[in-house]
Amino acid sequence: MSYQLFESTLTRSNTKSLKRNQIIYHEGDKADGIYFVESGMVGLFHISENGKETFLRVFGPKSMFGHRSFLAKEKYHATTMALTATTIKHISSEQVEQAINQSPELLRSILEKVARDLGAAEIRMAGLQDKTTNQRIAESMLFLKYKYPTTVWTRKEIGEYSGSTHESVARFMSYCESEGIIKKHGRDFEILDEQKLLNN
Repeated sequence: MSYQLFESTLTRSNTKSLKRNQIIYHEGDKADGIYFVESGMVGLFHISENGKETFLRVFGPKSMFGHRSFLAKEKYHATTMALTATTIKHISSEQVEQAINQSPELLRSILEKVARDLGAAEIRMAGLQDKTTNQRIAESMLFLKYKYPTTVWTRKEIGEYSGSTHESVARFMSYCESEGIIKKHGRDFEILDEQKLLNN
């Protein structure tokens, strides 16, 4: 909804092409507007004080990001990075303010998205606490693979998204391959039996 409401503003926004692993903004940077993914995918990461990196979520085509920090007038709470070759559009602070002033419906749409995102984050955090490491990895593999099927997900990325380590992911994937649950294709993998994967 927010994408459609912003369409007239997007035609005047800055477009930027990114390579895989290219940073868009760092945690702690001043929020300077709102971003949309035109193509490709963007990952949201948090780095703790001890240097541990946590993969929080993925933004696909037509997804909006950076809006929560912008509305709260806070610095960005996490770092964003292109997970694939990606094209993004950046709407400056001035353009966002102008668009919101012209369309109160736009502000309501953004606030509704913030509320939905917070609800989804709470559910995901509760789920991570209640599940075993293998269950978290299995669900993350299924989600990432089916939501973004053309992306080759690294063991590190799956580990960060599932709240585990890349070593745990590698062991679990090797076990799944030996059981005929998945099939590896180089760095990529194919899920052969969804139910068995989720039952581990």
